[in-house]
Amino acid sequence: MEHELDERYLLVGEKLLEEGKVTKLFENERHLWIAEANGFEIEMQISPSKVKACSCECETFSKERMCGHVAGGLLLLRRQLTETAREPRQTKQSKSFSHQKLTVNAILDSVTQDELAAFVRNFARNNKPFSLALRAKFAAKVSLANNQEKFGQLLDAAILGYRKVNDRISAPGVSQLKKMVSELLGQADDALALEQFAEAWAILAAVVSRFSPILKKLDSEDDSLPSLIQNSFVKIEQLGSLPIPPDLQIEIMVFCEAEFNRPAYRINGFSGYMLRTWAALAKDDQTALQILQAIDNELIRSKLDASYHAQILLVKLELLRRPGLKNEEEAFTLECLSNHQMMIQVLDAVTPTGDFRPIKDLVEKGHRLIPDEHLQKRLESILLQIAQTEGKADAIVNISRQKFLETRDFEFYDKCQTNYEGNWQDFVKKLLADLVFLHDFHQNFSTIATILGREDKLEELLGLLEEQQSLDLLAKFDHFLIKKKANETQALYEKLLKAYLSNHLGPKASKRLKAVFEHLHKHGAAKMVEKLFESITTSYPKRRFYLEDEVSL
Repeated sequence: MEHELDERYLLVGEKLLEEGKVTKLFENERHLWIAEANGFEIEMQISPSKVKACSCECETFSKERMCGHVAGGLLLLRRQLTETAREPRQTKQSKSFSHQKLTVNAILDSVTQDELAAFVRNFARNNKPFSLALRAKFAAKVSLANNQEKFGQLLDAAILGYRKVNDRISAPGVSQLKKMVSELLGQADDALALEQFAEAWAILAAVVSRFSPILKKLDSEDDSLPSLIQNSFVKIEQLGSLPIPPDLQIEIMVFCEAEFNRPAYRINGFSGYMLRTWAALAKDDQTALQILQAIDNELIRSKLDASYHAQILLVKLELLRRPGLKNEEEAFTLECLSNHQMMIQVLDAVTPTGDFRPIKDLVEKGHRLIPDEHLQKRLESILLQIAQTEGKADAIVNISRQKFLETRDFEFYDKCQTNYEGNWQDFVKKLLADLVFLHDFHQNFSTIATILGREDKLEELLGLLEEQQSLDLLAKFDHFLIKKKANETQALYEKLLKAYLSNHLGPKASKRLKAVFEHLHKHGAAKMVEKLFESITTSYPKRRFYLEDEVSL
């Protein structure tokens, strides 16, 4: 320690230790020690030969990743471990101090190791849950030639003990098995933290191989146990990403190759984890090709589960991105371009990930070469999503403009406006020209009018509405005009209403007039209503419209 720590930390630590300010040292978990130094809590994770990690709540540690509090804690921990190693063995009976209460600790302080072992042995013989919990807790302490088989024996015994006559697992049994698996996964975490990779793999392999086949036989609605098994596969993936020894890499790959496509794993949705682990450990192209062949053999299965199909496709796409597999990647691209169903399957597999960038080249080629209109539109939407992810403004504008012309959806118009970096009014002018000349003008009238209103081109909008001579269209777009073009809007309403009233009499005319006035009131144009009413009653003095009691004038 004196060689590794800076002298200033050691000096502070030694001073704290001498002053008795390093206290409350205890082992919280296996190899994880907690202590308090001058009011700050410190943690120290150790292995038999070195310090793995430390932490302290103080500001110095947060800035420098070391402090005098940690140094003091390490010094105290070294002193205690050294004294414990030197302490001669003595029986509990030699301790002469007395206890104030009959507690568990008092009992443990007062019995011999042999007495305690005999009690535990007898209790375990007559209490199955305790026996299994004891074996799960201390299985790692027992040395066997095959560690995986050791944990396998433990789990086999536990499952057999709770299996009913009909081969199912009772609800109380599920609860007990869940506790056992939780304990074992905690030990796997400890092993990973201490870089005891073989031990971690032995535990995880035993758990997934024993429990995956029985998950459909649980008489319990609690999904905690299946979640724990799924978490075991996640830990196996994590293990595969660590710097594990070559022999262990091979052992894990052999396991994944043999097990990934078995029904127990496919049915429960675990095969994808094993394939990804296998692929991650495959460092050479030959092994990658072997995995690709295994995937292709799975893909040709009939009635393949959609989720499983998507999982293995994602692994295949990941493998095909390797530099040494360019020929295989090109062959798969050609297959997708010629087989639209395969292209759709690839898109469906990638969609839940939300990131299409890994298949950007395939999507671009499909958009250019696939004639199917529906599929082209989907590929175009994906290209837009990729452009947004990459932050490429030009691509976003180009695709959004095309999508707007196809759909008249103003969401794409807004994307253009947000990302266009040139003269926006020039862009709008060209877009309007496309809407007028490249499509049916009447079909696009509402889109054109909305653009004119949004871009404050109110004179053009008034001219457009004047040409149409339609009360309905005027009512649809007058909200753009009422505030800034009140007089012109009133004049157009007056003209159109008089033209309507000259051809319609009676209740129908009154009903239409009432609807127009109510609409204008909702848009805050009460004064316009008064003027229109005055002009209409002046023009038609002998007609009665029956509006005074129904519409505020």
